[in-house]
Amino acid sequence: MRGQKHQAQALKSGRTIVAERERAETESERMQARKLARRKHKTSILMTLLFLVICGLITYLGGREIMRRNEVVPSDLVGKDEYKISAEVVDEEGSEQLSSRMKAYIAQLEQDFRDLGMQVIRVTLPAGKSREVYVDLGGVETYLKLSVDRATAISAEDAKRALKYLEDHDAHPAYVDLRVEGKVYYQ
Repeated sequence: MRGQKHQAQALKSGRTIVAERERAETESERMQARKLARRKHKTSILMTLLFLVICGLITYLGGREIMRRNEVVPSDLVGKDEYKISAEVVDEEGSEQLSSRMKAYIAQLEQDFRDLGMQVIRVTLPAGKSREVYVDLGGVETYLKLSVDRATAISAEDAKRALKYLEDHDAHPAYVDLRVEGKVYYQ
């Protein structure tokens, strides 16, 4: 009787053999649902990473294209494949190649100094300084420090005025720095 009473109470509380089977199936389904949730979580993380990589690539390529479009090349040299540079070009880094922008700048610089009656003897590209050049002129013992970001005509005119001032005041500096617009430094 004892076993029947316990079994009767179990049946009264809604527990049947069928209910036990359903409960086992429910736990199995929960395990599958957890696995599915983990897969979805991993997939969402991978998709987010892929999205970020694609956005970074688009930003990089877009920025590179914008920088390429913003390069300033003198308008009278645009479209020319060959730049006539008669001055000696010395690259202190030892690179054999000059960019087309640098070739255009040097050619235009020579032309602007030629228009002012001066001859460029040597153009030096200093090591570690990609935005400036050192220029040696014929008949002048002082060399010039110029910025590639400034227009060549303005730099040539500033150089002519600075050299005239130094000649009038009998000064013989080692170099004249014309990299800053409106300012001339010499030493």
